[in-house]
Amino acid sequence: MREMQEPGRDPWAIGGLVLLAVLSVGALQLYRSAPQTLADAGTRGLVAVRPSAFGPRVRRAEERLVTAEAARAARQDSAAMVNFGAAAEQAWAARGFADTPADSSAALNLWSRAVLGRTELLLQTGTGPWWRRDDNERLQEALTSAQRVLAESADPEIRQRAEALRRETERRLRPGPLEWIPRRR
Repeated sequence: MREMQEPGRDPWAIGGLVLLAVLSVGALQLYRSAPQTLADAGTRGLVAVRPSAFGPRVRRAEERLVTAEAARAARQDSAAMVNFGAAAEQAWAARGFADTPADSSAALNLWSRAVLGRTELLLQTGTGPWWRRDDNERLQEALTSAQRVLAESADPEIRQRAEALRRETERRLRPGPLEWIPRRR
């Protein structure tokens, strides 16, 4: 027959008590870190599952900006315009996913560079030779873009560039002597 052991000396009982203590502490920690509201649970769940969307969007915006600048250098204005617009959209979206103020500022600077590149193109394509009337719609869009960058950006270099574009666009929007003559239809 089996030998009877004393109740306090069973190795399985001691191991079971240690396991019970560890699991109890784990349950208490889990309870303390549990979300308190439904919104908190949703936010934590999305953060845990969703990968960072900031990095890929910034990279796509930078790629589009490089492509746009290459297209502008090659005098492909329509391709440059599309790529500047796409770079600005991606950078603005990345700004919404930024985790730190530094990331937000970097995305905003990238957005500003893309918008100002597009603004320069709008100013260039909206202004014609002296004998042809300027495209006031494009110039008005350029002015709006420059003003938006001035309102959003805090970087002094970007603000200076935006202010110069705003002044130049306002100067071009003033009617010249030939702009009083009606257009042919």
